[in-house]
Amino acid sequence: MLSRAAAFVRARPVYAAARALSSVGDVAQLPVPTHLSTEQALASSRITRDFMRHGVSGRRLDDVATAGGLVQDRWTQALQILVGAQAHVAAAFGYAATGEGIMQYRTHLAGSAAAAPPDALEELKACDKAIWNEVLLRGFAVAPRPMDAAKARDFAGRVAAAASSSDGALGDALSATLAALPAEPDPSARAQAVLGVVQRAMADVQIELSADLGYDGDDGYVQLQAALVDHMADPVVSHATQAATHALCARAGIAPPS
Repeated sequence: MLSRAAAFVRARPVYAAARALSSVGDVAQLPVPTHLSTEQALASSRITRDFMRHGVSGRRLDDVATAGGLVQDRWTQALQILVGAQAHVAAAFGYAATGEGIMQYRTHLAGSAAAAPPDALEELKACDKAIWNEVLLRGFAVAPRPMDAAKARDFAGRVAAAASSSDGALGDALSATLAALPAEPDPSARAQAVLGVVQRAMADVQIELSADLGYDGDDGYVQLQAALVDHMADPVVSHATQAATHALCARAGIAPPS
């Protein structure tokens, strides 16, 4: 059976079709998706969940769990693993495997969820919960710890206020870290390095303020980040988070990320 299957795959028409489908030029000519149907949203969410649970993405989370270093850096690695899984899924549904393509896919996924019938919406929520459970449990051995919308809004507002404060301590620390960065002839590489400093500064602000909410230590930081993700669609949380990022980027002298 296997030899017959192998012979079939090697058959010239099938091989030619596979090459055509894998051609970047041909894929680029496909129409860009304008939405995701409920069935597509469910399928793509299930695939992402299974990538994180059973695929290479999950194995990479295992590596995060055993890695040393700052929890902020390990959290960034875990998010990169999740984004990588989403990029593969988005590309399979016709989206560009770029930051813009992934954002478009996420926007369409959110739109599909908003219009989904109750049973489909429940499954989409269950898939999303399962994905984040994999990130937290497999990558950090901690359980999710949600917060309500009011606390998320209050916390995001306090982070934005601290990032925008005229208090010189944060600005001095940021300037000192930037001054210690090695020289980088490539402007894009320099911008990435500076952005990393800004992200760590944001994490430092969050860690300082999160103790009041009971999110202490490395475990608390990870649980806090996942809890905030649940509320990023909230306009108050989203606006405050953008304001904090823009304030720190302005202090660092770089354009905020899109």
